[in-house]
Amino acid sequence: HQVFQLVRTEYVEKIDVKNLFYGAIRGMVQSLNDPFSRFLDEEGFAELKEETTGKFVGVGVEITVRDGDIVVISPIEDTPAMRAGLRAGDIITKVNNVAIKNKNISETVKMIRGLPHTRVTLTVVREGLDEPLSFEIERAPIKIETVRLDILKEHGIGYIKIKTFSAETTREMEKALTELNKKGVGKLIIDLRWNPGGLLDKAISVSELFLDKGKVIVSTRGREGTGNVKEFLSEKSPLYKGRLVVLVNKGSASASEIFSGAMRDNNRGKLVGETTFGKGLVQKFFNLNENVGVTLTIAKYYTPSGASIHGKGITPDYQVPSEGFSEADKKNVGIILKDRLVEEFVKTHKSY
Repeated sequence: HQVFQLVRTEYVEKIDVKNLFYGAIRGMVQSLNDPFSRFLDEEGFAELKEETTGKFVGVGVEITVRDGDIVVISPIEDTPAMRAGLRAGDIITKVNNVAIKNKNISETVKMIRGLPHTRVTLTVVREGLDEPLSFEIERAPIKIETVRLDILKEHGIGYIKIKTFSAETTREMEKALTELNKKGVGKLIIDLRWNPGGLLDKAISVSELFLDKGKVIVSTRGREGTGNVKEFLSEKSPLYKGRLVVLVNKGSASASEIFSGAMRDNNRGKLVGETTFGKGLVQKFFNLNENVGVTLTIAKYYTPSGASIHGKGITPDYQVPSEGFSEADKKNVGIILKDRLVEEFVKTHKSY
């Protein structure tokens, strides 16, 4: 308060009080050193609304901060980022050739987004490759259909890909599972690879579609000593009772890990793939007025067996590593990506 008065009365230029307060709030939240807690001004708040409704203009990539680097959690299925070849674990170092070291996540998101059909160039460092890769990606309206259903007819197995957990996911899942029940499909694969998560309540309601009433889905614990412990139990009878396998990888984060942990710890299904991303924190949005607010990490979550996954992830029952390349091949793959050899090839070989 004293500093505020001093700045207001003594500073050499005329000041904008609103900017001063916004700066103070930003500084306070940044001092938590938690990439998931952030102040959202008018623009940031509007973007958040877009994201959770599943419609926005960008390239379709979820990012986080890890050790000061901007890291791709996952490109979202069927988006320009996925088609361009971005991968989970890629470290974004430049946006349009501007270095982003030490920029916060909101600033980086702002730089990546833009008008539809404009282009943005992302420079990334990928594990195992010496040279940075550069991807020129056309921005597009990202409307995420979150659930895709297929039936592997010759095996009588259903396959559901959940791309993110957004406002529509539970409704889309109910529709897909009703279809499987109608066709008498008694086995199901749920694919959560590259699913960066989303809304906590949707992870819970999707888990309920598979679990018996009264089973623990997830518990959340707030700050030590506050007694802020919540346990979320399944409140409905399951919609789908068939056998279940869940596919996960290092791009499966947050809500994906809640669902996976709930299935595994309740012996409802087996997990197959790689250890998951390891984001086990719960954020809550607090409105400061109609147009601005602050997102704070308020709790950690724990799978039904009591394990915290933050920073550790979930190790699947059956470990199947993703495709790996030898060192020599990594170099060659790097060259193919860097020199856009595939794009050049298909220009002249239309049949492929």
